[in-house]
Amino acid sequence: MKPRQSASFALAARARATPALLLSAALLLSAALSAILWLGGCQSLAPKLVAPTLSVTGVTLQGGNLRHEQLQLQVHVSNPNDRSISVRGIVANLDLAGMPFASGTNEAPFTLPAQGATDFVLDVTANVSRALLVMAGGLGHRTVAYHLYGELHLQHSLVRTIHFAHDGRVRL
Repeated sequence: MKPRQSASFALAARARATPALLLSAALLLSAALSAILWLGGCQSLAPKLVAPTLSVTGVTLQGGNLRHEQLQLQVHVSNPNDRSISVRGIVANLDLAGMPFASGTNEAPFTLPAQGATDFVLDVTANVSRALLVMAGGLGHRTVAYHLYGELHLQHSLVRTIHFAHDGRVRL
């Protein structure tokens, strides 16, 4: 009989423990849901930034070798946002006349003033064969179509990266 008493005692103990387990599970679930909602709320508090407009205002040949040409792009950037943006670096690609042409980075930090503009130089490396094709195609034209795209890497912000893309024309 004792085995039955111990089995029934164990069942009774489990039955008494079930409300405590349910309460613990409910508290754990409530804490998890609160954390998810809080994190979602933090994301909604992150600033909504409109991508700045970057446009190429000039291209300067810096030299190179048979394989790659070093160029400097003069870039004008306009910030349409109501707050300044601290940029820690840029990764950019440039297509000319619809063809991939050059890519480069700028790791020099700068601040875009709120609703303001600034100019900077972006060092890029171009493929010489593509450079010759674009320049040959640009002969007789004063300007060539470009597509500048990439990422602004921000510092001190909940938003870490802003993607940008801009089409325009530039004088070679």
